[in-house]
Amino acid sequence: MSEGKRSDRLARVLAVQERKRQQAEWALAELVREQKGLEDTRDELLDTLGAQSLMQGLFLDAKVSALRRNDLALAAVSAKQVDARERVRTENMTEKRVERAAEAALVEDRIAQDAVELLSALEDHLVARAASLE
Repeated sequence: MSEGKRSDRLARVLAVQERKRQQAEWALAELVREQKGLEDTRDELLDTLGAQSLMQGLFLDAKVSALRRNDLALAAVSAKQVDARERVRTENMTEKRVERAAEAALVEDRIAQDAVELLSALEDHLVARAASLE
């Protein structure tokens, strides 16, 4: 393997993994916003059910139907959130593993570079010593 090649590849993989984690977090945040919107809609519908008016009975079925649809959508979003939270957790764990591997590869590359430099210095010293003895 050439100098830094493994650590460079792992650094690129780490960058990709960071983006995947960010996308998972963004998806989860979008689901949280969607849930908040649905909860606000539910609260508004419930508030209108309490209002007393002569026309209340005409719209009662429509409001109940809207509440049911809203509750179904809220349950679906909650289920998606569970999956999204698991994905964020998985992506985060994967990112940490790649990060540790990239750090280890960087250390290995530095050790290999140091060894090459030491061998080169030793070789230069031995050549100089041999030249001085002649």
